[in-house]
Amino acid sequence: MPRRLRPRSVTVTALAAAGLLSAANGALTGVGSAAPAPTAPPEKAASASVSVTCPFADPLGPRKLTVETSATLPGQAKTGTSATIGKYSAQFGLPRDVALSLLPAGATAGSLQGAVQLDLTVHQGERSDRIPVALTVAPTPLPETGDVTLTATGTVPEIAINTVGAVSFDVTAPKLALAAVPAADAPATPDASAAAPPAPPIACTLDPDQKATLGTVLVMPAPKPGAEQKAGLGAAAALEDEPPPNEYTVPLGLITIMTKSTVARLGATVVADPALLVNAFFTVDIDTGASRVSGSAVFKPATTSFLGFGFVPVTATVEFLPVDWQNSKMIEVGGGLFTDDEGYTNLRTELKVMGKLSGAKINGVPLELGPGCVTKEPVSLEITGRYDPFTTGHVRTDPVKGFYLPPFRDCGFAGQDLTPLLSGMSTGWGNQAFIDTYNLNGCTEPDHTNCPPDTLPPAPGSEGAAKKAVAKNPN
Repeated sequence: MPRRLRPRSVTVTALAAAGLLSAANGALTGVGSAAPAPTAPPEKAASASVSVTCPFADPLGPRKLTVETSATLPGQAKTGTSATIGKYSAQFGLPRDVALSLLPAGATAGSLQGAVQLDLTVHQGERSDRIPVALTVAPTPLPETGDVTLTATGTVPEIAINTVGAVSFDVTAPKLALAAVPAADAPATPDASAAAPPAPPIACTLDPDQKATLGTVLVMPAPKPGAEQKAGLGAAAALEDEPPPNEYTVPLGLITIMTKSTVARLGATVVADPALLVNAFFTVDIDTGASRVSGSAVFKPATTSFLGFGFVPVTATVEFLPVDWQNSKMIEVGGGLFTDDEGYTNLRTELKVMGKLSGAKINGVPLELGPGCVTKEPVSLEITGRYDPFTTGHVRTDPVKGFYLPPFRDCGFAGQDLTPLLSGMSTGWGNQAFIDTYNLNGCTEPDHTNCPPDTLPPAPGSEGAAKKAVAKNPN
């Protein structure tokens, strides 16, 4: 069996060449095999584009190449089971003069083939391991003009990850061993490869100051036999208790929260400016496998327009506040994670917030609502949906039931009681809340356009935002 380190360290076992790697450099791999995963988790496409410098022999000299690596990663993995990286390939353009130098002397046409070593670095925090991956370039003819594009494909050894949390996979610089494909009419030799000996392998290096992350996989603990796993509704209450001794907690980076709510009776849509989830943590019970996320957020006021009673133009500012709204604006958010029947990670939580109205105008005429126009009781939002604490989340209220908006209280000014009016227009069931989260933890690029997919939210209200929400959470 692979040797296991403490939960806060990472141990990755490549089932092929593991023993050689460990003996050669004392890496974090162990010898052995992992149990097969009971259910294949959903796959997600991953890609990385890196610039490398390859020291070709004189007179060619060093050349910069762009290597495009693509693969499929599991949407989730469990400790002690094998994770499979599929459809692994690397594509790069080889300058024409370099390609011609690999052909027989004087040749201006031909094909290239060979091998590419493009390892994967698996890391969590400061711990890492390296998985050797051998790729093959199939015979590829040179075009009549211009550079030749080569594609190398191969199989990544199965990987057993014995840690909990987010594990990242980075690509490394390739080692190229390319040669010309012998011509069909070439004279036979005892060793066919002697007709076209490969050039010495070229060990390229990564150019500095670039991100080489192929993707990140969330690793959940496999519950111990007989342990009961629960996905709690809220995380705030659990944080008040003394944490159990075998809990693993990982701080999360900056998380952008985008919210949209609909009020059925008003026909109104409330879209708030992006907010940030701060003091966020991902916590796992090592014994049971139960996990949760927690944090705090301040939701910005949002202005919405609607037709009161179906014909009166009204605008108002809507704000969601904590139950103790007189003393704080910080809302404790969080919930339990669970895996659905399709293998995706989901979040289930219940938020209790107060709805506050202010800045109302009817037909453009200001209507003073007073400083305490809030819902008579907290709004209870039962929310669920697909969620990965290290990348993105798309959760919402029940598509059929929605949530109940209670009556308002203390709305009015100078003796004018507007509470019955506002309650009559808005109170009832069938309202909806949508929450999208984007974890910025994995992106340290100064230029945000170079960040990995799904770490940056689309512009509020954009077509991309709508498509992303539907694709991630079709229900």
